[in-house]
Amino acid sequence: MDEVPDSALRAAVRERLDYLDVLVDQADDPSKSTLADTVIPQLTSAWRDLLAAHEPDERGFCRTCSARRLFGRVRCSVWRAAHLRLIADAGERRAVGRRRLRCRNVVLREGKP
Repeated sequence: MDEVPDSALRAAVRERLDYLDVLVDQADDPSKSTLADTVIPQLTSAWRDLLAAHEPDERGFCRTCSARRLFGRVRCSVWRAAHLRLIADAGERRAVGRRRLRCRNVVLREGKP
């Protein structure tokens, strides 16, 4: 099998997500029902695979992320994202989004990437 460059993989996934967003926003009810029947199982399977790759080891460290972390114990960003998108209520998601935006604006004003 031919290897696909990482940038092409990322682009393909982003395009698929954009396409699904358009369907959710613009499709009629029968199309949305079909979409739910086909895409929701794909997405739950993808989340399960991603979370399995980030299961903690016997010490409680993420097997994927902890190799990149030098100091301290930080919660796995994949598990935090899963909780935020799948469990947290809408108010909590909005608060985190605003916090992230404020931090990003501060960094941009300081001229850092």
